[in-house]
Amino acid sequence: MSHVLVAGGTGMLKDVSLYFASHGMTVSVIGRNHRKFEELIMSKESSGFINPVRVDYSDYEQLRLKLNNAVNIYGPVETAVCWLHSTAPEAPHIIAEILNEANTPIKYFHVLGSAYADPSVINEDFEQLFYRFKNINYKKILLGFVIEDEKSRWLTNTEISNGVIDALKKDEDTFIVGKVEPWEKRP
Repeated sequence: MSHVLVAGGTGMLKDVSLYFASHGMTVSVIGRNHRKFEELIMSKESSGFINPVRVDYSDYEQLRLKLNNAVNIYGPVETAVCWLHSTAPEAPHIIAEILNEANTPIKYFHVLGSAYADPSVINEDFEQLFYRFKNINYKKILLGFVIEDEKSRWLTNTEISNGVIDALKKDEDTFIVGKVEPWEKRP
């Protein structure tokens, strides 16, 4: 059974976790909220398996411990989808480092907020840190916004999950969900 990882998979990316499970995969889901894990597990209607990785990913020591445990039990991760808040700036690289150690190719889809698309900010240094991992195929999914009737709004969780699933299927290096231009229309 394929092993995938979804960080943020009990909230905004809940439907992504369920998508993988519906395809019979073992889905290790990083999250903190016990109630949300229970809701996720109860929502699963498939042959896949949800492995709750209960950890606050800003606790880097616990993140390493729990993720290594998941890999040791369920095998190498083939695909990782990571939505991680900027309050834990090292978490994306820690996850990549641990997954890289398995010496198998991994698709690492990094879900990034619209601020990442800010034309006044250069993010190349952040991305370059992923290229040191020989087994990580780093891909970006940028979350934007929607313009309706000349007004803009943020994407809903359903739109985000559907967009991320579309990005997984298309397997492009950079995929935008919604719009990130024109920047001045951002809500």
